[in-house]
Amino acid sequence: MMMRRAFLRGTLSAVTLGTCKAQSTRAGRQNTAVQAVTEPLVWPIMANVQAGLRSFVGHADTVLDVIGRVGAPPSLVIFTEGNHLMVLSSDDIVGAFPSWAKSQPQYANLDLTNVILVTLPQPILVQMIRTGGVALGNLTLDVSRISGFYPDE
Repeated sequence: MMMRRAFLRGTLSAVTLGTCKAQSTRAGRQNTAVQAVTEPLVWPIMANVQAGLRSFVGHADTVLDVIGRVGAPPSLVIFTEGNHLMVLSSDDIVGAFPSWAKSQPQYANLDLTNVILVTLPQPILVQMIRTGGVALGNLTLDVSRISGFYPDE
């Protein structure tokens, strides 16, 4: 029994030591690879961006705070200033709004299948409305009454 325990202890120690050395070698190689890349990758712009249009050129990881289906007919579009997307989009606020509206006689017939919520800093929202759009690299979102991606009054 004692010899079996000694054998298992020695074997497990060797396996653990070998695994730790392999992991530290891999981590060292990964750190070297990460440190070699010093400049950000900027995707080339293929489209002509309209003059004056707010553009997020070169920001490949920029995501606007927008909830809803842009391009589908909107039921309600809310543009609001600030960084409170998670609060407004919760089940307690925008999630509960359709059922609340259905319970009110004056709003009972409203189609609320596509509520679009946009929360961005105020200067960006104002510029989007004034210029009629926002560009995300090669994608331009039309911000107009015709497109439907426009704040409801």
